[in-house]
Amino acid sequence: MTLIFGSVTRSGDGSRFTLDFERILATDIDDAWQAVTSPERLVRWMAPYTGELALGGEWQALDDDGSVWCRGTVSECEPPHRFVTSWHAIDEEPTVLTVSLDTADGGTRLSLHHEGVQSRYYAPGWQSYLEQLDDLLGAAEASVIDPDRVVGVTWDERYNELRVAWDTHFDALGD
Repeated sequence: MTLIFGSVTRSGDGSRFTLDFERILATDIDDAWQAVTSPERLVRWMAPYTGELALGGEWQALDDDGSVWCRGTVSECEPPHRFVTSWHAIDEEPTVLTVSLDTADGGTRLSLHHEGVQSRYYAPGWQSYLEQLDDLLGAAEASVIDPDRVVGVTWDERYNELRVAWDTHFDALGD
């Protein structure tokens, strides 16, 4: 059985969701900050990025063909602890993403809060990306991990596996 981590709640008129994820990364806060804000590091676990994840900075996430699939503007930034950005995926309404870091036993706690999400498929996507971040930085002993997860599978393979588990979780929320 695939183990999911994270939580989902309905928000707004019930057609949107808020996602929350937490990881304890086996690294210090400055290294974790670089991993989540530096384009040179983001490409290693998520996607190629251009622009700047700093206060007022505009950024774009790129597909394999170089096209932009998401963009945003950073509205709050407190290095190395927190940033808030708009998250505007192509053909979707903008949402708000908050990433927070703080020192924890065994490393750095990363909290990801994504509000206004309209698609249930963000949940398996974020979990897949965060597992890749675990692979890059190391998951501290306190992190919840899927003991059956095979390290090194492609993002697409893992996403499809998680999508089934997350669908069940979303279905339990009811309509």
